[in-house]
Amino acid sequence: MNIRIYRKHKDIPLPERKTPGSAGLDIYAAESVELHPGRVGLISTGLIIQCPPGYFYKVHIRSGIAVKNGICLANDVGIIDEDYCGPSDELKVAMVKLYDPSATNPSAPFLIDRGMRIAQIIFEKNALPEVNWEEMESPDFAGQSRGGFGSTGTK
Repeated sequence: MNIRIYRKHKDIPLPERKTPGSAGLDIYAAESVELHPGRVGLISTGLIIQCPPGYFYKVHIRSGIAVKNGICLANDVGIIDEDYCGPSDELKVAMVKLYDPSATNPSAPFLIDRGMRIAQIIFEKNALPEVNWEEMESPDFAGQSRGGFGSTGTK
């Protein structure tokens, strides 16, 4: 698959697959950022990526940075649409350091260093069909209600 990419910083590696069986391509921070507990930091990658027609990509946290440092994506998974590839459509990663009250210094920031592998991208085929909404006058689609959110229990 050929993917067009613009890289603002030529010293920052292109996204790369680390092993032949990797599902995602690691992406790198193009700047250093301090992540303070409970606050979202937006990390620049310096990349503008044009998906092939009919594809989009997802941004996921790298498991190592998550488990070892209590870092997660602010939006769980980033969805990057096929048409997000204009001159100002740089891929940025919203990350947050979780607050850990048992840590030696729970308020200490985590430093994202320039050039650090921070996340991974996974390309997927866009299978969303064209949607035509049929708005109803009543919420009674199935007849009897199941009981609402959490109605099937915890087990």
